[in-house]
Amino acid sequence: MSVVAAPRTSTEPAWLADVRLRALRRVLWCRELWEQNRYVGEDGLAISHSEVELALLSREQVAFSESKFLAGDEHARRLTTELEALPEDARWTELCSELELSAPEQAVLALALAVELVPALRRVYGYVQNDTTPLEATPALVADLWNLASPPRFGADSALVRWALAHPVEGGAGPLSSSTGWIADPLVLDHLLAEGKTRVLGPHARPVPLPGEPRLHQRELDDIVRFVEAVSDDGRRPLEVELVGPSGSGRTTLAAQAAARLGLELAAVDARGLSALAEPEAAARRELRAARLSKTALVWGHAEALPEPALDAIRDGARLSFFATEQPSAGGNGDAIRRSYAVPALTRAERLRLWHAGPGGPAPEPVAEWALRPAEIETLAQVAAAGDEAVREVCRHLLVEAPHELLSPLAQPYVWDDLIVAPQLAGHLREFEAQARARGEVLDDWGLARLTPLGRGVTALFAGPSGTGKTMAAQVLARSLGVELYRVDLAGVVNKYIGETEKHLRAVFAACERSPVMLFFDEADALFGRRMQVNDAHDRFANIEVDYLLQRMEEFDGVAVLATNRKGDLDAAFTRRLRFTIDFAPPTVEERERLWRWALEDSADADGKALVGDVDWSALAHELDLTGAGIKSAALGAAFLARTDRKTIGTDHLIAAARRELEKEGVVVRARSAEVAT
Repeated sequence: MSVVAAPRTSTEPAWLADVRLRALRRVLWCRELWEQNRYVGEDGLAISHSEVELALLSREQVAFSESKFLAGDEHARRLTTELEALPEDARWTELCSELELSAPEQAVLALALAVELVPALRRVYGYVQNDTTPLEATPALVADLWNLASPPRFGADSALVRWALAHPVEGGAGPLSSSTGWIADPLVLDHLLAEGKTRVLGPHARPVPLPGEPRLHQRELDDIVRFVEAVSDDGRRPLEVELVGPSGSGRTTLAAQAAARLGLELAAVDARGLSALAEPEAAARRELRAARLSKTALVWGHAEALPEPALDAIRDGARLSFFATEQPSAGGNGDAIRRSYAVPALTRAERLRLWHAGPGGPAPEPVAEWALRPAEIETLAQVAAAGDEAVREVCRHLLVEAPHELLSPLAQPYVWDDLIVAPQLAGHLREFEAQARARGEVLDDWGLARLTPLGRGVTALFAGPSGTGKTMAAQVLARSLGVELYRVDLAGVVNKYIGETEKHLRAVFAACERSPVMLFFDEADALFGRRMQVNDAHDRFANIEVDYLLQRMEEFDGVAVLATNRKGDLDAAFTRRLRFTIDFAPPTVEERERLWRWALEDSADADGKALVGDVDWSALAHELDLTGAGIKSAALGAAFLARTDRKTIGTDHLIAAARRELEKEGVVVRARSAEVAT
C-alpha cells in the first residue's frame, strides 16, 4: 500500500496536521532508506546488516540523502507543499508565545499532544525510529522530523516543566537524554481544542463573576489598583495582594473588582484542595498555566494552606496573585512583592445598600443591626420572601455557633411587664436596651463611631443584693432585643495557671463577637476584682488578668452584662469603662405587693379553677421583707404546701413558705408576722 497525502480535515488543528504531515514524509524516507540498504537473506537475523550500516552513517550523510529524496519524490513534494500551506492555529500560537516555548519545546509538545488525541501515533513514532515497540515523543524524534542538527535537551528549567506541559517518562534515561519519552498533560488539550474565545480554567478553579453594584470597600479597592499599576511596570518580580479577613467578608469580591479595574478576569482556587494532592506543586502550575492562557488572575482561598512548593510555583509563574487569608502571613516572601490589606467589616450603611441592591424593601433588623458579612447578607436575601421572622431565624443559625464549653444558655421566659422594679431602674434598663438596639444607626449613620474607637459594644454592670432581679432583667433585655442569653461559667474561666484565664476569656469573647447574643457574667466580682499591690509573682499575674479584661471589654463589639452583689469590690478603673452601671435595690413595700400578686393572684388550674384563696396581699408585703427572688420561691413553696393539704393557696401556706425563705438568710420571723394568717 503506497503512502499518499490525505487532505487535511477542517476540524484537525494545524499543530496536529503538522505532526501528521512530518511523520508521513519521514515514513516515505524511511522506506526508501531501508529499501536501498537492504541485504538479501538477512530476514532471519536478530540485528540485520542494513540496520548496522544505517546506524553507522553520519548524520550529515543521512540528512543529505533525505533532503535529496524529499526534493525528488512526488509524494514527498506534495506533503512539503501542504506543510508550508498550513494556516496559523491561533490558540497554539498564543500558547507558545504566552508560555515562551522555544521551537524544539513546541515540537516535542506537539508530538506528545498528538498521541493524546491519536494514540495509534505511538506505533508510528516507533516505526519511523526503526523500533518495533510503540514510543512516546522523544528529542531524537524531534530532530528527525524537524531536521535538526542534533536532538534538543529539555532540563528542569525548560518551559515544558515550568508550566507542567509535559514530563519525562518515569524510569527513562533521564530528562536530558535524547531517547527519553515525554508525556503531555492532557489538560493542555482543553485549551487548544476550545472554540472561539472560550475561557478554559484549571481543574480546581472556578470563575468569579464581576460583582455588580454597590461597590464595597472602595478605599481598599482604589489603593490596590494604584499599587498594582504603579509597581507592575517593573515586571521583573511577581506581585502579591494579600486580603486578610474572615470567611464571607468579601475578600473574593474585592479581588474581582480589582481584577476588573486592571482589565483581567478572576478565578478562585481553594488552596486546601491542592494541599491534599500528592503533587501540589504540579497542580499549582497547571492552575497558573490555564489562568495565564485565559488572561485570568487567580485568588487563592485559604492561602495559609498552600504548601511551600506550591507557593514557590505561584511566585515563579504568576505576575499578579491574590491571596485570601484570615491572618496576615508571617516571614519573607522570596522575590515577590507582597502588600497586605485588611478587609474591613461592613458598616450599617453598606449592609443596607447590599440589601436594597438584592431583594430590596425595608431591611430586616438583623441586616441593619447585626454585624453581618456580605456572604451572609446574600444568603438572607434568598429567604427574604419568607418574611422577617424567617430571615431572623436563618441569620441566627448563621451567626450563633454551638455554645462554647464555658457558656451555658439561659431561658428567656419574661417580658417587660413581668419585671417589677422601681420606675427609675426601669427607665435605666430601657435606656440600656435602646443603646444596644440603635448603636448601628448612631455610630454609623450619624458618624459617631470615632467616639468609640476601640469597640462598638454595650456593657453594663448590674449591682445589688442577691434576688433583686439582676438575672431576670438580663433575661428580659435579651428577649426584647431578640438575642440569645449565655451565662459565662466563671468557675471554668478562672484558672490558677498563668495565662489560662486570659486564654479562656479570649475564647468566650471570640465565640460571641458577632453572634446575636448577650453575655452574662454572674458574680463578676470574682473575675473583675480590684487590682492588688504586687507582693509576689501571683499578684503580678492576677493584675495582668484584670488588665487583659479591661482591654477586652473595651474592644468587645457585642452586648455584655456583669452582675455583682459586691459592687465595692470591683476595680474602679474597670467600672469606668462600662457604658452603664445600674443599681438594683431590694423591693419597696409597694413593689413587694406587686410581686406577690404577679406570682400568684391570677393562678388557675387546667380547669380554670382559682388556686389562691382570700389573701391580704398588702399585709404580706408589709410584714415579710423578701426580695423578688424570695417572693417567687415562697410562692412556689406555698403552692406545694397547699397541694399537700388539698386546699387552695392561703395566707397560712404563704407565711409558712416565707418563714423558710427568711430562715435561709438567718432571719427569724417575728411573732407579729404570724398574725397575718389570722
